[in-house]
Amino acid sequence: MVNLLLLITAATALSFNFSFPLQGVPTAEKLFTLDNGLRVFLFERPSVPLVNIVAAVNAGSKDETDSTSGLTHVLEHYVLFRGTDLRTGDRIAREIRDHGATFNAHTGQDMSVYEISLPSEHFDFGLRNQKEILFQLKIGEAELAAEKEVILEEIKQLQDDPFRYGGALVYQNLLAGHPYGRPVYGESETVKNLTREDLERFYRRHFVPNNTALAIVGSLPIAEMEARVRSVFEGLPRGGEPPPPPDRPRPLGKTVEIEKELDVDEAYLIIGALGPDYNEPAQYPADVLNQILGQGINPLLVSALKGGRRDLVNSAMMTYIAMKRAGAFVAYITLDPKNLIPAKREAVRFLRQVRQENFSPTDFQGEERDFAYDHLEGAKNALRFAVQKAWESGLGLATSMAMHMLLIDRESKIDYLERVAATRSSELRETAAAYFSRGEYVLVSIVPKKKK
Repeated sequence: MVNLLLLITAATALSFNFSFPLQGVPTAEKLFTLDNGLRVFLFERPSVPLVNIVAAVNAGSKDETDSTSGLTHVLEHYVLFRGTDLRTGDRIAREIRDHGATFNAHTGQDMSVYEISLPSEHFDFGLRNQKEILFQLKIGEAELAAEKEVILEEIKQLQDDPFRYGGALVYQNLLAGHPYGRPVYGESETVKNLTREDLERFYRRHFVPNNTALAIVGSLPIAEMEARVRSVFEGLPRGGEPPPPPDRPRPLGKTVEIEKELDVDEAYLIIGALGPDYNEPAQYPADVLNQILGQGINPLLVSALKGGRRDLVNSAMMTYIAMKRAGAFVAYITLDPKNLIPAKREAVRFLRQVRQENFSPTDFQGEERDFAYDHLEGAKNALRFAVQKAWESGLGLATSMAMHMLLIDRESKIDYLERVAATRSSELRETAAAYFSRGEYVLVSIVPKKKK
């Protein structure tokens, strides 16, 4: 399924280079590339007798065309639930259960992610299963028709969740005309018209070792994990040259307002603005700024819209996602429909003036410094906690590194926490000026249906 939460959090707690050990836990790691181009990251964590195997394929909605929108999502379902040249889908599911494994997948703009977690003694089965479903898929007409029906139902259900629906509209309009602007779920008509040949052609082009990253976190010794990975994956043939990443999107150049009526009781306001991408240094102050504005106990966005003489909103939060060639800040707000117009006006006014905010006591003069709340240090502490929490999940750690290997432009030792710790208030203001002060927003309003 499309896991939007994963995509939203990928640039926050999970997009860091694993170059420091978990406190009190002996660890080892290794990064290498097989002759067929498969990039592999291994991380030994002996404290838990489990192994997490995550494969990220450089194939997302960015690689589709207007006539094949949704193909990657359909293919993700097919890989998860249908068969290969060697086993039927039912047999794969049964054997996964028999080995005590959990299995899932996610699709986004940049990539598709396939994960399996299982007891360490079944490591070989996990490797063989990942190899088979990713590189030996068998696409049939009947199975494709069944999965298309599932996808079409998911697209219908998208409108049942105002935030998911509104968020999708934000991305489609914020990145209109850009490969990232295509809906990850796809369009109903294009999904209906997809053929087996469409899937086969896309699959053969993208699902190859040199377009894939494999990350494994497990309790086995590094040398043993490497030997088994090489034994299973080295024989796979190299594919053609991977597709180049898209160009960076152009500035929106205007504010776009959209209103949709749904069967809801309150109003929903979703506001989007472009942000730095995964390979820009500004992603680090963007993470910190997002934490201050829209996360935690008392985010500034809530303070700007709730309290004082009138409460304009019921709730407000903000997220920041960094893709390989684009980034986006998205605010999610619930409110009374009668407050929609003033809330939109006040939210945009607040965001445009964030470049003038003081985030740290050092930004103040004289006695004011003694009473100023340190938003900057609070955000850094929250991000440290998020990183530590991510480390505690072997699956989260493996997923993060698989994604990182595809998103990063070049291999380098970048310590996420060091970059965050070095962030200054001036950088937050520079980031806000670059992305909030131009007045280029997408505002999506979801309102209750009018009574007839």
